[in-house]
Amino acid sequence: MAKLTRSIEIDAPVEKVFDFAMDVGKFWSSWPEDIAVRDVELKPDGVGTSARLFGHFFVIHMEGTIEYTDVVPNERIDADIHWVGESPSWVFTFESADDATTLTAEAEWDVKVPVVGKRIEGMMVKGHEEGLEGLLETVKSRVETEVAAAV
Repeated sequence: MAKLTRSIEIDAPVEKVFDFAMDVGKFWSSWPEDIAVRDVELKPDGVGTSARLFGHFFVIHMEGTIEYTDVVPNERIDADIHWVGESPSWVFTFESADDATTLTAEAEWDVKVPVVGKRIEGMMVKGHEEGLEGLLETVKSRVETEVAAAV
């Protein structure tokens, strides 16, 4: 298994950051790559919240799904993503610090292919580093803008 972990501090209360992430459409459309999020289904407690994801890898059209599999309010969201050939597990944690929140994202790939699986996992991690950093920066910007507009 290979893991990718990144964190960012967001100048907003943990409840605001968590609420933003609970909206799978807003949160996942924050990827810097053109990821379209459709067929959003929000569940009251978060578990089972899902959506269809659409994007491109070079010129190849890609479709996938995301589902929130475990939710602890204001603390944690676990999500499973399924693209063709890729099914990482994601964990987002939310830690309150005064009036700010540390949002940590951790993705894990487990490619069960003999001989080359570990190498593919490493490539998946490397290929997602920049995108994850962009996601966190965009979420920070969008949440801080929403909080400032509400004042």
